[in-house]
Amino acid sequence: MKTKLYAANVPSTRRSRPRRTDSPSAQQRVRLRRRYTSFRIEQPPMRPWLLLPLASLTLAATAQSTSAKLGTGTVTGHVYCADTNAPARMASVQLEPISHAEKLSGPPIFTANGSSGRIVQTALDGGFVIPSVAPGAYYVVVNAPGYLPPEAADDDIDDTGPRAPSKQPRLVIPKVDVTADQAANIDVRVERGAAVSGTLSFDDGSPAPGVMVAVLHRRKGKWVESESHFRGFLTVAPPITDDLGRYRIGGLRGREYIVRAVIFHMDMTPPDAHGTGMSALMRSAITVYSGDAMRPADAVAFTLHAGEERTGEDITIPLSKLHLVTGVVVAARDGHAVDGGDVQIELPGDDNSISQAGIDKDGSFRLEGVPEGAYELRVRNAHDTKMEEVRTSGQTASYREEKPVHQYGDLDQTIKVEGDIPNLVLAVPEQKHQTGKGASQ
Repeated sequence: MKTKLYAANVPSTRRSRPRRTDSPSAQQRVRLRRRYTSFRIEQPPMRPWLLLPLASLTLAATAQSTSAKLGTGTVTGHVYCADTNAPARMASVQLEPISHAEKLSGPPIFTANGSSGRIVQTALDGGFVIPSVAPGAYYVVVNAPGYLPPEAADDDIDDTGPRAPSKQPRLVIPKVDVTADQAANIDVRVERGAAVSGTLSFDDGSPAPGVMVAVLHRRKGKWVESESHFRGFLTVAPPITDDLGRYRIGGLRGREYIVRAVIFHMDMTPPDAHGTGMSALMRSAITVYSGDAMRPADAVAFTLHAGEERTGEDITIPLSKLHLVTGVVVAARDGHAVDGGDVQIELPGDDNSISQAGIDKDGSFRLEGVPEGAYELRVRNAHDTKMEEVRTSGQTASYREEKPVHQYGDLDQTIKVEGDIPNLVLAVPEQKHQTGKGASQ
């Protein structure tokens, strides 16, 4: 199963965090933390008649000064919404070299790795300025919430040539030529995408808040996730249901879809005596699809037309028909509890998990939301761990990090669920042909 967070995939089962430090290398290891900073900006009084020309003066001055770097050019322009002719405010704009985007066969693929190195945000009038651009030909890639992104990854990149899905207009990706020490101007119009909305609830009638929701479309006979959420100037998480269980996903192309909802059960645990921060353990993850189905093959699909606003795609989570499977994972060689890894339940011949859970410190696991049926119970990435002190690159600080010290082999066994199943004992074998650190002694 592919790991892709923001959908129905499993995050790492346990992560630890470093002590607070100014070291960049340590900061990169921080997980599951949000920082909130309050600040105040004091400004001197400003005369009202000076406010009107401020925006235009700033834009013009920026365009002139930023092209001062010899051998580079500047790209300026505006982004407009095609459905309203209004400025597309706070949209993201970046330049992608045409030669890089079209290296691969099929539609151009846009990634930050091949961009001009700068992503700018449109102003309140929809204007933007991109300075210090190397001469050459570029795609102008615009992302705006609710509007169609030009990324071919949102489409079937297996097709030959960039084309929009049938029964909707072809997306024209604007291009601009940049000349050294010159300013190039381009205006871009973005097309509004279709949207789907609905409500998630449990079968006792209560809403399901905080559930991750995504849409999937078909590619080569399989349901794959559509990159529908806004990916632009800021990183934005996938849609999550509100306190009433409501969701809405916009910026979609016209095609056939199903909705996928994932309920994560997470625990946060405090550090040991020498650690800092909190660690996260994923207790379980339950996935439900359109039509209240527990697997994609049983989902009820729907078709979105270009620009359509579709409502009423509700999902009911059938708690009364779901069961609980609990137990412990131990090492087959000596019976001690294994303290890391994942346990999942899958249908035979189907790589989509029905339920997934992380292994806790005492080797226990808890699989929630399992419907009646015959399944494959799988243990993956089982390992023993220990806490180690890690010094930062500058050797000025240290933090404690959990690291695997012994890896076990995979375990697969059949299981029939007709009700709750408690106290399973799963004995994982030694991993074959281990070498290097963590190898069998």
